[in-house]
Amino acid sequence: MDNHFGNMLKQLITDNGTKANIVSEKLGYDPTYLSKWITGKNLPSEKNIDSICEKLSRILSAGKNQDKIKSGLIDAYYSDLGFSTLERNMNKNISVVTSDVDVIGLIMDILRQLEYSGVKDITINTTLNLFQEYEYHMEEIISTLHKMNLNSLKLNTCGLFSNNAYDHLIFCNNILSLTSGNYFIDFNIYKQKEELPKVLVINDVFAMNIVNLKNVVFLCYYSFDKEYVESIINSFNLIIPHLEKVLSYVMPISLRKTNVQINHFLQNNISILFSESPAILLPKDILDCLIANNELNIEGKDWEDHVNYLTQISNAFEKYTKHNNIRILIYESMLLQYINSGVIEIGGHKHKFTKEQIIRHILYICDCMAKNENIEFYTISDTINFDTYNSNPPSVFFSPTSVAVGNTNIYTDEQSYNYYFSTEKSIINIFGKYLDTIIEKSSCVKISADRLATYAE
Repeated sequence: MDNHFGNMLKQLITDNGTKANIVSEKLGYDPTYLSKWITGKNLPSEKNIDSICEKLSRILSAGKNQDKIKSGLIDAYYSDLGFSTLERNMNKNISVVTSDVDVIGLIMDILRQLEYSGVKDITINTTLNLFQEYEYHMEEIISTLHKMNLNSLKLNTCGLFSNNAYDHLIFCNNILSLTSGNYFIDFNIYKQKEELPKVLVINDVFAMNIVNLKNVVFLCYYSFDKEYVESIINSFNLIIPHLEKVLSYVMPISLRKTNVQINHFLQNNISILFSESPAILLPKDILDCLIANNELNIEGKDWEDHVNYLTQISNAFEKYTKHNNIRILIYESMLLQYINSGVIEIGGHKHKFTKEQIIRHILYICDCMAKNENIEFYTISDTINFDTYNSNPPSVFFSPTSVAVGNTNIYTDEQSYNYYFSTEKSIINIFGKYLDTIIEKSSCVKISADRLATYAE
């Protein structure tokens, strides 16, 4: 068994200049128990681990970072606990678990072991419908992935898109939480077929196969055996080319080249959930100024492409967008951050507006609202936030024909250009219900043109 818990406990005792017998006395446990925990011979009881770590963190924190120490001890404990279970089965050709909960626990144990092994690139390929079958457990998996400080994540999963297949709030929250990471995420959903074998592979080290006869039996076979893992990988690679992608990762440059971003602004009945500066209804004179000044110092083909993009959105805003039905939703803190910083992402490039340009932009939106009652502007209180993992939540561009989820993280030093796109009607309907639900919440407030103008004062 790995001994992450014992090693961390030993280091904390050393760092605090105390001794194990003093800690055991304060903890109220016999010194032999603590000794076995430190050496890795035994682990504390799972039912008492929370209170034990709470007491240890209080004893060993010296009044600093108590919560961090507690969470670190708990993570180390469950890593060891999970590994002790895995260790018993690593030398077996095949092992088995018999419940959905055990499957989730197994996935979590594997991820923790990869984290402690220093793995920074994770690939999960599965024909399982993770976002439906395990919707109430996905938050735990996503949280673990974000805490791993990854360089990249590749997740290929399946989805069954029949009527009412998903709880739209949980589905959208899980997708937005997943894609909010500050690292590269290649996320794709394929349309599930009923006859598909249910397989899952994590990197090239672990694979599982689920046999599920409804109301009769549930069996999940899994193994670390190289030949077994390779056979499951081969099965997945044979299946996936024949499935239709219903949500996929796309390069931002692809969105621009195919005019997907422009098309959003051309369409009627669009909704936009912004978690960044509201790059919509930019006045023509501001865009002309960006082109004339080239404050980004872009050269060559890149500059030519960017000028072309700025020109196209200028025309789209003037001829179409300001006359259409639009719902703009933005977190109030993001609106204030934009007004204070002037940082705005347009066509994949960060621009910084002057104070005068920010005011001009806000007042232009107000003018468009005054002339078109079908432009609605909502601010969302940050007390209600789907960003539960301390990553920047992405923005959603929603229209009758497509959904785009984009994460530019323009307020951080770390660049992240994770974009995901779908034209699947069921996914469009799910996100439509999601945005409707947000608007209905008391935390979301519709504001008038006059009220919005006060932000520019």
